[in-house]
Amino acid sequence: MRITKQQAEENRARVVQAAARLIREKGFEGVGVADLMRAAGLTHGGFYNHFESKDELNAAACAYALTQAVERIESVAEGQSGETFEEYRQRYLSRKSRDAEGFRCPMVAFGNDVSRQGPELREVYAKGLKRYLGAFVKAYASERGGGRDQSNLRAEAIAHFATMVGAVSLARSVAKADLAFSDEILDVTLGRLTPKKKRRRAKSE
Repeated sequence: MRITKQQAEENRARVVQAAARLIREKGFEGVGVADLMRAAGLTHGGFYNHFESKDELNAAACAYALTQAVERIESVAEGQSGETFEEYRQRYLSRKSRDAEGFRCPMVAFGNDVSRQGPELREVYAKGLKRYLGAFVKAYASERGGGRDQSNLRAEAIAHFATMVGAVSLARSVAKADLAFSDEILDVTLGRLTPKKKRRRAKSE
């Protein structure tokens, strides 16, 4: 029985969403087509009704994950998420986030794999990262206050986010071998990135 165009679009979206989740957990090369289709609740044979290749699906999954990430940080920047930038940073550098099987942020989950993928996926990732950093700068500015030189603010924000990504990546890499060391990486990074006035306030409470 033939399916409608709407059903086909919904099925494709299910595959992309399943792929984004599984790739976070296992990497681009760690997930086969059969596993992806099974996770989406569809048959293996239907894969090529939606995608010409696994590379095309990988790029679509990466774009989907990045779009979600951009929307989340934009909502923080615009004050619509119910989460302050300080709370976002604490959550990002938390033990709970570190211990998740598939880290939510695609910059951590996909970062090591992207350089080994094809040009289409690398371009999707680069564009998504630029969009994310654009929103991150606004969120960072909301904590640091106005009246700052914008070029310096952008540089600070990029360094801030790169430090967060690096810290989580390091903490995840050693967590199963040396949990105390992994915790130390997270704690030290969070302490260094928290503005001094907020650190003083936290100590006094």
